[in-house]
This record gives sequence, C-alpha cells and structure tokens, in this order.
Amino acid sequence: MIVRSDFNLFFYIAFLPYFCKVKRTVFILIFISSFTSLAQDSLWQCKADSLISIARSQLGVKYVWGTSRPNVSFDCSGFASYVYKSQEISDARTSSVFAMKGESVSKENCRKGDCIIFSGTAPGSKTVGHVGIVLENKEGEVRFIHCSSSKKHSGVVISVLETSGYIQRVLDIRRLF
Repeated sequence: MIVRSDFNLFFYIAFLPYFCKVKRTVFILIFISSFTSLAQDSLWQCKADSLISIARSQLGVKYVWGTSRPNVSFDCSGFASYVYKSQEISDARTSSVFAMKGESVSKENCRKGDCIIFSGTAPGSKTVGHVGIVLENKEGEVRFIHCSSSKKHSGVVISVLETSGYIQRVLDIRRLF
C-alpha cells in the first residue's frame, strides 16, 4: 500500500496480513496519516512564512502602473506576482488571472498567504481591479499587504481589511497553495 501526500512525501508500507493484527494495522495507518498531515502543515507553514517575509521586504516600494521591479516599483498585480513567483506558487501577472487561480475560501477561513481579490475603485463595480496577500487572520481581523495606488498610502503597504475602504471591494479570497 502506498500513501502519498500533496508535497510528494512518500511512505511505503509493506502490509502482510498474517504478520499484523487488525488493531496494529489500523494504528500504523492512523499514525502515518497523522504524520503526513503534520508534514504537510509544516511545509505549508514554512512556505507561507517565506512568502510573507518576501512580501514584507518590499514595504515602502513605490507604486508605478505596469511594473514589477523589486525594490524599485510595482503595481498591485506586479507585487503579488513577484511574491508568489518567489515561492513557485503562481505565474499569474494580472489581478484578473489571480482571480481564476486556486480555490475560493471564506473571509473567516482565510489564512496567511491567501490572495484577496478586489473590485476596481468605481462604486458598485464587480470587475477585478486589485489584489493583495493575506498576512494574518486573527480574531476576525484580516491584515493584508498590497501595492496601493491610493494618494493616502501609495506603494507597498499593510492594511486592515475591516477598517479600510477595501472591505466593500472584496470579490473573493483565493487559496493558491
């Protein structure tokens, strides 16, 4: 029997019924299943921490439309693209392509590394126009990092979703890894 995790960790289990009692076999399978889950969580945590570290290293970099130049300038999707590509997570370059990647998750279930998709700035718009990366979801408060074109806080900044104008513009949250 072969048990395979999503992170290409393989566990080979030779199973010969006449050597094992059923209880022992069930325990071995549960142990290996738990170990695989812990390994996946650990690998996810490591990747998410690296992703957030790279994103934070760009804080203060200025906004320039159509760019993705680390330590120089970004637009919103150029920033997200740079960060996700650094961890080989996604090759998307535009916010509308990010909106089609991964799987949708609720605001309550989002976690660090998830991609937040926003509408453009036109009131009532449902067209994808902005993207950010979740830093944390703590006690119902979602902090995210993004490259903003706002006159109030232009460039790579950290915002709190619930206390910013962005809350009304959320279209989706995507889990990319």
